[in-house]
Amino acid sequence: MSVALIVLLPFLGAVLPALMIRSGRNASAIATGSVNLLAFGLLLSHLPAILRGEVVRAQWRWLPQLGLDVQFFVDGLSFLFAAMILGIGLLVVIYARFYLSRKDPMGNFYTYLLLFQGAMVGVVLSDNVLLLIVFWELTSLSSFLLIGFWGHLPEGRQGARMALAVTAAGGLSLIAGMLLLGGVTGSYRLSDILQQGDLIRQSELYPTILILVLGGCFTKSAQFPFHFWLPHAMAAPTPVSAYLHSATMVKAGIYLMARLWPVMSGTDLWFYVVATTGLITMVMGAVIALFKDDLKGLLAYSTISHLGLITMLLGMGVETAAIAAMFHIMNHATFKAALFMNAGIIDHEAGTRDIRRLGGLRHLMPITATLGIIAAASMAGLPPFNGFLSKELMLEEAVHTTWFNIDWLFPVMVTLGAAASVAYSLRYIFCVFYGKTRDDYPTPPHDPPFGLWGPPALLVILVVMIGLFPETWAGPLLRAASTSVLQHAPAEFQLAIWHGWTPAVTLSLIAIVTGSVLILGYRWARGTWDVAPVVSAKRMYDGSVAAATRGSQMISETLHNGSQQQYLFLIVLSAILLGCTQFYRFEHGPGERPTLELNAMLFIGWFVIVCSCLLVVLNHRNRLLALITVNVIGLVSSLAFVYLSAPDLALTQISVEVVTLILMLLALTFSRRLQRPSPRRCIVIAMERWRAWRVSASVD
Repeated sequence: MSVALIVLLPFLGAVLPALMIRSGRNASAIATGSVNLLAFGLLLSHLPAILRGEVVRAQWRWLPQLGLDVQFFVDGLSFLFAAMILGIGLLVVIYARFYLSRKDPMGNFYTYLLLFQGAMVGVVLSDNVLLLIVFWELTSLSSFLLIGFWGHLPEGRQGARMALAVTAAGGLSLIAGMLLLGGVTGSYRLSDILQQGDLIRQSELYPTILILVLGGCFTKSAQFPFHFWLPHAMAAPTPVSAYLHSATMVKAGIYLMARLWPVMSGTDLWFYVVATTGLITMVMGAVIALFKDDLKGLLAYSTISHLGLITMLLGMGVETAAIAAMFHIMNHATFKAALFMNAGIIDHEAGTRDIRRLGGLRHLMPITATLGIIAAASMAGLPPFNGFLSKELMLEEAVHTTWFNIDWLFPVMVTLGAAASVAYSLRYIFCVFYGKTRDDYPTPPHDPPFGLWGPPALLVILVVMIGLFPETWAGPLLRAASTSVLQHAPAEFQLAIWHGWTPAVTLSLIAIVTGSVLILGYRWARGTWDVAPVVSAKRMYDGSVAAATRGSQMISETLHNGSQQQYLFLIVLSAILLGCTQFYRFEHGPGERPTLELNAMLFIGWFVIVCSCLLVVLNHRNRLLALITVNVIGLVSSLAFVYLSAPDLALTQISVEVVTLILMLLALTFSRRLQRPSPRRCIVIAMERWRAWRVSASVD
């Protein structure tokens, strides 16, 4: 029951902040934090069992015949993600209380935050893929509310629409993939699916399932070429950016790839699609981040790069790479959430987050500077912080990876991405906190109250402690999460800053030196970048949306022109095409039901109906005759219902015919006589009749 409460508490508590805002901002924040803290406490109560390798479950039977059961479970992987969602969520609640202004509707913000939190926890704790899909779509809807929270900003509204469009489209792909996956395995329970890896990989539907599932994962986790929505989501308030892009929204796709790793990986298709996409995303995101002047823009593209790094590790398909991915998921959440909060503090206190207008803040904001420098150093992969440890594991795996039968290409590309990561991290450090102290800030900068710097400080403490004592602070949880991903206990490994002189150390030094050179020659690099032809993903997206709008408008105006004849023609033609397709595609034979015996009365009735239909068509301009003939058809149909033992239908038919006849006679009294059409109109009518006759003949 406690597992289900972890998911339900954020949904149940979402109404509290909206109600408590009447008692003040503090009351609303305390109510939100209490709900979050209670859910986090329930999750932590299962930690001893998770570290022992157990799986905690909860389920209710609903529609077992359709595979629709409410099933939740907590294992090492789901615990890791749920702990990030709830733990960082609690810090964001505190941070948002001091970040948002009095003009912002804080009650609404906390309500949206709890709805999103519940959806994310539901995704990582669901043991039924159909239930997971429901929560998956809820994350897209609730993130739309959070990203568009500042609805008065045009960029906020556009960023919310873009995020919803891309992730919802990926959600449709995921739904199709999950339904096919359940069909192949014969179960929609995730625990059962994870035991049938060989069956899934050997299925002829495996390539289709893989592409569809990855479509959902890549769009949610901003992988190339679906990465463009994430930077535009930076229009949201900084607490939203810190939450969505460190521990929640973008990690949903990573979670699903890790969850399905034991049954989907291990094939060339998985390696070349996932690892290649991750590598391209990693390098591209790092290079673009280097030339971003907005702090949140820089962090957004660095997030894309690190998500690509994790995707690349999962795509390698080897156990040690999967372990490295789990470790970097943990580390990335700590330093990236701290950096987003740090950027928010700078914007909040200095009045700008443009790097070109910043500098020397270590003298004016020493606490903020210290936290930002440590978090950025971890993002760069510098020792002795936690980012260095997972970066070394990543480089070690890259050294042993062959890409398109070339041994050196993969390590070179990875080192290039790592070098760009060092460069943009050093730019964040030196251009913001070092240099001369400026006196032209929009507002005089100073360190904020504890409510703003306390949450990132706690994350920075984790950055340092995991870096210095990784076995104590991260080892047990990392082994539990790795066991869930691999579906067996991982081989023994040791987390430490120094493992001796390895190829990974050499690549790391090359990356640090190259990144430092890029910073020293930044002006030349920036000049080259500014004149280089860069394809704008946003422009392509806007063009696609505009083209789709024009196309749909053209189709609507063509098809919905008010012509009933055209509507009937399209409906009948569609029925003919579908019927012919099925008729010639599958074998068919005579029906098993015995036919009725034809007698003289039935033949006469059929003959009267056919003759009446022809009379209506040929004499439709004589309104009175056509109306009487149509009613004859209805009366004969009533007799057919009586013959077939359906007197209720016969009475209904007669009633309708009588009422229709009376109403139509009244209408004819006030209607104008039909005018003879012009010769040109006669030709058009003849062509339309010829088309209608051909369609009618096809139906016959």
